[in-house]
Amino acid sequence: MTHVIPYADKITPEPILHNNSGRETKADSIRNSYNSQFKVGIYGWRKKCLYILVMALMIMMIINLALTLWVLKVLDFNSEGMGQLRIVPGGLQLLGQALMLDSLFASTIKSRRGFPIYLEASRNFTVSTRDSHGMLQSRLYLGHDRLEVNIARLEVRDAKGALLLGAGQNSVTVGADTLTISSPAGVTIQTAAQTPFVKAPPSKPLVLESPTRSLEMHAAQNIVLESRAGDISASCLTTFRLRSVAGSIRLDAPSIYMPKLKSALPLPPSAPHAHDPHHQNIYQLCACANGKLFLAPPHGACAAREESLICR
Repeated sequence: MTHVIPYADKITPEPILHNNSGRETKADSIRNSYNSQFKVGIYGWRKKCLYILVMALMIMMIINLALTLWVLKVLDFNSEGMGQLRIVPGGLQLLGQALMLDSLFASTIKSRRGFPIYLEASRNFTVSTRDSHGMLQSRLYLGHDRLEVNIARLEVRDAKGALLLGAGQNSVTVGADTLTISSPAGVTIQTAAQTPFVKAPPSKPLVLESPTRSLEMHAAQNIVLESRAGDISASCLTTFRLRSVAGSIRLDAPSIYMPKLKSALPLPPSAPHAHDPHHQNIYQLCACANGKLFLAPPHGACAAREESLICR
């Protein structure tokens, strides 16, 4: 009598067995035939593809490791940093030269103790500062032919902090004791110069000159021209005027010379001592109606024979 095991050849992996010991041998044979039909594992071309993928991953990992070691060797990575770049407390320390290909952002740049610092650019060098909103506040531009500083006020101070030169929008301040201009052409001022004191260098003359225009000196109270160990000369091409509106012109000197004044011919010899040889170099100073001065003989009237020729 034959017994059929339900679902043994379709879905159920193991046959349904009853508690009959005589049927165990046939159930084992059915299980073995089922396992022979459904093998567990990867076989055929799938197994070859898996091996090829594993080998490719191993090769890529070896190449990546070799490239990483090569980069570490070229950049000279070590426990202290990278090459000549050292990681120190508070920042980075560079022992050699650095080439910046783009922008450099740093709060402080210092040189090593006892060594100078050099900043070099192939075309130009620019340093800029910005405010908290990102707006440009100041800029320093160093080109191949000029130096530009865009700032509200420029100050140059000495080692003690004293102001030497200050330049702003409305004024330029020179804080040094002496402003020396060593150019042989002097200094050119387009509008006006305001100063309390003008002094020439030691053993050098002081010349105030206007080659093509006029030279004017104005003061609210006094103008003093003083030469302590030499002469003062004033010359002009046409007319030299001394004019006082509310006061007087005072010439205070032991001797006043006017060497190029015209000498008037004496009047007819009616006055005594007209031909006295002791009085040949003595004259009296006379003035024309138009203000011109001339010399006349010491005795007689302050007049000339041809006064129109003298006073012309």
